[in-house]
Amino acid sequence: MSRTSIAGLLFVACGFAAEELPRGQVVDRVTARENDRQSYALYLPSNYTPDRTWPILYCLDPGARGRVPVERFAAAAEKAGFIVAGSNNSRNGPLAPVQEAIRWLVTDTHARLAIDDSRVYTAGFSGGARVALQWAHNGSIAGVVACSAGFSEMPKEIPFKVFATAGFDDFNHDELYRQSREMAKRGVPHRFTEFEGGHDWLPAPLATEALDYFMGRLAPQAAEASKELDKQAAKYDRLQQEIANANSPERAAILHGLQKDAAKPADSADRRVARRAIGGVFVSAMESSRDLMAKHDYAAAARVCEDAVMARPENAGAWYSLAIAQAASGNKRRSLEALEKAASNGFRDVARMEQEPLLAPLRDNARYKAVVDTLRK
Repeated sequence: MSRTSIAGLLFVACGFAAEELPRGQVVDRVTARENDRQSYALYLPSNYTPDRTWPILYCLDPGARGRVPVERFAAAAEKAGFIVAGSNNSRNGPLAPVQEAIRWLVTDTHARLAIDDSRVYTAGFSGGARVALQWAHNGSIAGVVACSAGFSEMPKEIPFKVFATAGFDDFNHDELYRQSREMAKRGVPHRFTEFEGGHDWLPAPLATEALDYFMGRLAPQAAEASKELDKQAAKYDRLQQEIANANSPERAAILHGLQKDAAKPADSADRRVARRAIGGVFVSAMESSRDLMAKHDYAAAARVCEDAVMARPENAGAWYSLAIAQAASGNKRRSLEALEKAASNGFRDVARMEQEPLLAPLRDNARYKAVVDTLRK
């Protein structure tokens, strides 16, 4: 994704119109006045008034789940006096729809609300974090909350505050740790924090910490240099290379060993690295499968979906994706197996299944009908 393209999204001086939007609660969907295909989740502090301007945090989720980050930041925003808006359209994928989503998010909030343009912040998770960091280069962003992903390429100048965070089990943890160490070497003020968990938005308590940092209540805090973390990062890199170079039986054996380490009850370096490696394989496979399906390379999509279910056999969405890819590539038997696995692991969206055109060749099959009957009970 081009940094210049994102950075070119400048704010539009729209003014604001007085309008009654709920205060002190998360609103799932505010539809843009001039484009009913664009919407965002919103939180206004309970004491919001248009009589003065307010700081705002724009949130970008890789799956266009605007409510998720807005909920995470709501309590912190109430305390700090921030508006929070999360796009329901920005998602991982092609650049143009992301640009459009950001443009409408900014334009509509500026049209409706009293926003202090000197205190505009962005937050993103995973691919959304990369976009948020690129967006900040337009000179109009005061700070970025980067969750579970960092800069695609570290810029020479970082003229905005960065609050970077990752779970201990996140496959992008090492990336953020290394970027924090690099920023520390350069003397770039920022704050790096970790939390219990994997690849996810930061938990609510860290949302408070992030806004406190932006408001100057907390000092910068780089990741401390750690030989142990360096060893973990090196081990993760080796594992990813081994998995990438392995054939299917070898890959299955490696993942089986990692799953045993990942399931251990006590926290340890081995458990963290195992969970990071499994997460990396899973997310990479799911993202690759989406790209391959879009290109109609169904056989290749089916192969990478097999990696996804190998990494996380409990994931219903991965089994469903495998079912579609296998059906599209002509493997009805494996597709039916995958549908049954999806259902047994919690997939319940029978309407989506019945409307999927790539599953049409299976609809007369008794096993397919049995899955549908099970989901409708």
